[in-house]
Amino acid sequence: LKYGEEEWRAAVYAHISNPETFNAYTDVTLKCFKENLDWLKEWACSRSFGLGTLLPWDEQFVIESLSDSTIYMAYYTVCHKLQGRAHGSLNGQDGPVPAEKITPAVWDYIFLDDSYP
Repeated sequence: LKYGEEEWRAAVYAHISNPETFNAYTDVTLKCFKENLDWLKEWACSRSFGLGTLLPWDEQFVIESLSDSTIYMAYYTVCHKLQGRAHGSLNGQDGPVPAEKITPAVWDYIFLDDSYP
């Protein structure tokens, strides 16, 4: 993640500033979102030393703990669909969805209520 990338920051800022696409519920909350977006700047997603989770595709890097905890919290919202627990999985079986089948269309289905992939 390149939090300091201007194009990314501009897109996020435009999204959170538009009441048709984002509801912060209070002006204070919206102000906090904007301040945190400014604060993130070049916060690293990974580094090559210290505690954390190894980056699965390149184990010379460790996922930075803030990013690590953010990734896990986001994952917990969908793990039941990907691991096949509780309500079944996206592949209609009890087991996990194979990594190669987790495409952008899967994320669109989960988060955007798009068509089933």
